[in-house]
Amino acid sequence: MSDSQTPVPPKPRIADPRERYQARAQGFDATNMIAYERPLEDPSYPEIWCYADRLSYKPGDEVCVHASATTPSFELAIWRDGPEPRLISRHELSAPLTPLRGDFIASGCDWPVVLRWPVPHDLPSGFYLMLARAEMNGVVREQEHGFFVRSGAPGRDAKILLVAATSTWTAYNDWGGANHYIGHNVPGGFPFAPRLSTQRPFARGLIFSPVGAPRKPHAFRVERGAVPRYPPIEFSYTRGLSKFYSNAGWATYERPFCVWAERNGYRLDYATQTDLHYDEELLAPYDCVVLVGHDEYWTWEMREALDHYVTAGGHVARFGGNFFWQVRLEDGGRTQVCYKELAGTHDPLLGTSAQRRVTACWEDELVDWPGARSLGLNGAYGIYAHVGGQAPRASGGFTVYRPEHWAFAGTDAYYGDILGGDSRIFGYEVDGLDFTFRDGLPYPTFSDGAPPSVEILAMGLAYNTEALRGARGEISYYGDTAPQLARLRYREDTPEARERASRGSGMIVSFSQGRGAVFNAGSCEWVAGLHAADFQVEQMTRNVLDRFSGRGL
Repeated sequence: MSDSQTPVPPKPRIADPRERYQARAQGFDATNMIAYERPLEDPSYPEIWCYADRLSYKPGDEVCVHASATTPSFELAIWRDGPEPRLISRHELSAPLTPLRGDFIASGCDWPVVLRWPVPHDLPSGFYLMLARAEMNGVVREQEHGFFVRSGAPGRDAKILLVAATSTWTAYNDWGGANHYIGHNVPGGFPFAPRLSTQRPFARGLIFSPVGAPRKPHAFRVERGAVPRYPPIEFSYTRGLSKFYSNAGWATYERPFCVWAERNGYRLDYATQTDLHYDEELLAPYDCVVLVGHDEYWTWEMREALDHYVTAGGHVARFGGNFFWQVRLEDGGRTQVCYKELAGTHDPLLGTSAQRRVTACWEDELVDWPGARSLGLNGAYGIYAHVGGQAPRASGGFTVYRPEHWAFAGTDAYYGDILGGDSRIFGYEVDGLDFTFRDGLPYPTFSDGAPPSVEILAMGLAYNTEALRGARGEISYYGDTAPQLARLRYREDTPEARERASRGSGMIVSFSQGRGAVFNAGSCEWVAGLHAADFQVEQMTRNVLDRFSGRGL
């Protein structure tokens, strides 16, 4: 065959990202159904819904509680959550039934203020649950919300500040039928909501979840010939929780860490990502800043504030994973914007002088600020582990490679140990790097933005194409993210790039930056080890907190 007759393979088509969502909507698939909470607005049916006007306050600020109810009255109790929840105040209130306006997902519910509660000046920093309870004809309805109280004297009593991943809470909150993942009748025909208002309730399970609710990496083991399952989603449908309850929120991530820390004698102050966005000096009074759980969504301003803090001598302890999307905050933090896969065609900042602020992945060429430059790891070099059909029989933990590092002191760890395997701390989304092995040890290649001082202490493997074997009852919830990752990692979408991008890693790294330092255990589920009282995970957490806050090591 002559050269002129040689068939030329067609260029791979870069599909419209909307097709991914449209494909999920075809047919019946319980894991991908859009089931959500929304008021019936029937005066004969008991309902109570409420939200606070902000997610954090300082002592002396006024908490404005907005509500809509069908019952003549309801009770609102405010508790400080923690190892021993403490009742702070209780109120008997009434609220008119106020119908939702058409654009409430993006612009808020605009319900009336039913309580203005001044935060006491001596109230300790922490997370405060709002528990609303209404009754009609013997039927009881309850709903939860909450807010943080910041310290009135930052850094005076606590040297550690926990910054809650509230941008991720907002991204997953599907109350009313939409979030940054799904959408029901979203204006503009979007398959998800690119604009989300914080002025609405939280979906059930994000703030308060039942004891024993399964986590993403779960106890179910895929036996030979069996199909992977999704216990958190099964649990959510049988209990009336949001199917996203185990993806984000106080109940699943920040709360287990805070309960463990306070029980173990650590004094913490608390703040939100929104606080960090609007106050670049928020971190300065603290020796150590802690990030935990699922912290997927960040603004440019948040990252700059974190980088400046570390460079100036601060210490960041991250026990979390999936550093992935840039978002923007508007309206004083009341609106969060993220166009995600559609940013390259729909974000209003395209083609402007502020184009690097488009709400795409950090590794996207439009943004070009790899997450590793701030935290030593990239979300795009993860992502999925020990969940669904993606590495379902993995160890559930990190393989230890450098047990002599100070972070392992007192853990009795050996080279090759599986850290946190029994408590399943590795997953459901992890962060990694491009790496190579030399003499049995992993090293960064530094091709992906990792700082030159990054040291890989432990790692595990991730997989990004959910395996389908054709078994009866098999479904795919996570699907195939390799095409997206190929474009992020390698700037091309070819079969070879997809095959490479189907594999990822999750790592524990440590590095210095300027006069400061970062420890990053790049997994959402680190807190599962604290909740399960896993000795090695607990000891390693103590080592990091003690060293970074000046308590020891």
